[in-house]
Amino acid sequence: MAEVRDISPGTVARRGFVRAHTSAAWEQAYLPSNGWRGPLAVSRVAGAEIAFARKRAGKLDVWALGGYYWPWRGVAVEPGAGEQALSGLAAELTRRPCGPLLRMGPIIDGDTDTQRFVSLLRTHGWRGLKQETGQVFELSLPASMEAMQAQVSGSLWKNIAYQRRRLDKQAAVSAERHQLTAEQALPLLQRAALVEQASWVAQQGGEVKLVGAQNQDYWSRLAQQRDGPAVVLWLLSCGDRDIAFSLHLEHGQTMCIVANGYDEAWKASSPGSVLSVDIFRDAIGRGVRLVDWGQGDSGYKQRWGAQPGARMLDLILFRPGLVGALGYRMLKMALSGWEPL
Repeated sequence: MAEVRDISPGTVARRGFVRAHTSAAWEQAYLPSNGWRGPLAVSRVAGAEIAFARKRAGKLDVWALGGYYWPWRGVAVEPGAGEQALSGLAAELTRRPCGPLLRMGPIIDGDTDTQRFVSLLRTHGWRGLKQETGQVFELSLPASMEAMQAQVSGSLWKNIAYQRRRLDKQAAVSAERHQLTAEQALPLLQRAALVEQASWVAQQGGEVKLVGAQNQDYWSRLAQQRDGPAVVLWLLSCGDRDIAFSLHLEHGQTMCIVANGYDEAWKASSPGSVLSVDIFRDAIGRGVRLVDWGQGDSGYKQRWGAQPGARMLDLILFRPGLVGALGYRMLKMALSGWEPL
């Protein structure tokens, strides 16, 4: 199993993003679609649960860990629950597995609950293969905006200030943070979706996070829940025109940036960078310590001081017994890029 590393400001900051209702919201909004079909198969004990759904893989249907791709899938552990809950859940899944082969990914090596759960499955005789699929970029926020400014290049800071002045000359610029609630989630998400529709991601056929009824239904359902991460949407406007957005999940001292984008018609004004200044100023003021910026970087994230951090892993687990052992041997030989747990 990949070593669990202690990252600053601590792996404890990673806890709390996976909740039981996040898988339920995903099922209600997205199943069936994109090769997935429901219903979810949920293993549950007091204090912890994990959910799987069938996923088409070539000519086969396999049971795969359910839930929205990002920030990560994993075991949902209630506050205060610990080793006993994870041990009971591992025993329950071993007694009543939904299939002989379970695909788990992506999981993050900073998610100590899910890592421990996999270790407990192995004590019950489960075998496994693993593959590293990427690395997230993490930004440790300093204690003040002055310190933030000191860790980025002067040219970046000057350009952002210049672009904001330019925008202000066209119309008043405003950046607003909205912690989504059941009442106002949908209209705000629809505003952001219009920006995303005009972004390079949508124009180049990339994966959109807010455009479409399924996406808006999912985030609206999450916004209805009081337990777990807050769903936060930032909108940057110039006059009455929304030109950039940023969608976050926030829990404790960790902020996960799920998606952001800007209207391509405003690209020359660097609206994404302009909005980032307001986001980081607000986060520092509220005591946020870690920004999880997702996988990959074209250079933009590192300009702000983000560094490669937690690793993303994909696992295939095989239940105890003859069928699981046979499947493990066959896939171990067939999947050259995978390693034994």
